[in-house]
Amino acid sequence: MLRNRWLTPCSVFWQTVSMEAEIDCSVRSSSRQTTFSNLVCFAVLTAGVAVAPTAVQDSGGSPCPPCSGLVTLSENFDGVTPPALPTDWLATNALGPPPLWVTSNSGVPVPPADTPPNAAFIDDPAVVSDKRLDSLHFPLAAASAQLTFRQNFNLEASGVDPNLGFDGGVLEVSFDGGNTFQDILAAGGSFVTGGYNRTIATDRGSPLAGRQAWSGDSEGFITTVVNLPFMPAGGRLRWRMASDSSGSGEGWRVDTININWCEPHPGCTPSPPPRPTPAPRPVPSAPPSPHGTPAFTPVPRPTP
Repeated sequence: MLRNRWLTPCSVFWQTVSMEAEIDCSVRSSSRQTTFSNLVCFAVLTAGVAVAPTAVQDSGGSPCPPCSGLVTLSENFDGVTPPALPTDWLATNALGPPPLWVTSNSGVPVPPADTPPNAAFIDDPAVVSDKRLDSLHFPLAAASAQLTFRQNFNLEASGVDPNLGFDGGVLEVSFDGGNTFQDILAAGGSFVTGGYNRTIATDRGSPLAGRQAWSGDSEGFITTVVNLPFMPAGGRLRWRMASDSSGSGEGWRVDTININWCEPHPGCTPSPPPRPTPAPRPVPSAPPSPHGTPAFTPVPRPTP
């Protein structure tokens, strides 16, 4: 057991082919940071996935600290030999000919990787296609998670209307283990930066017709940051590229994927903040009678 001032985020890498996990639990001192005590850093390999470093935080008297540790899941596709994908990643073509999503270390669009040598890659053919890359299953439930990834795309788009795309890519999410998917925005997520830049044309047969998407030329790798909705254990993400039959592009590359979230303290439900006591309202005085105060007191009549 370590006892130190504070912990840098533990990084858990999705390098599942080799069944290895790289965990950075370096510790350093800072008087400006919240004190951490009873620090425990561990990784559990479940289906080849390194899971859940945990740090029990000294809350300074509070019975329920807001976070027991920062969980980071990462994939840079460098632990495999192209064209293989990491374990539990799934590539499918719902429409269109091969190839499927693969790992790649050369070709267009350039550069071929953000963190060399490899990135995930899919082509952009001149036929109707629907090509999907599903992440591994989330090993833990994740609340308030944030996804960051780098992407390089050159997908067929209008050269006249900067808001119109013909072939495009989207990010989708599944809450039921990959049985059904919906767009990340429709599912309650939001883009912080690097969000969709065009809308796919509705008159060319694209499977993504009418949807917002990434399309056109990113001119190299760009960063996309996404606030994810609540992800249950077993949830999945999907990078989906769809094309029409009007033309082609160079393709789409995805690399350097990181997902971070705060692991809640086990068995602890934070108490709601106390509500302020409202100030008493002044009681208004009764208005004066419009008839004035009677000048005499009436005497009751005797009973006959």
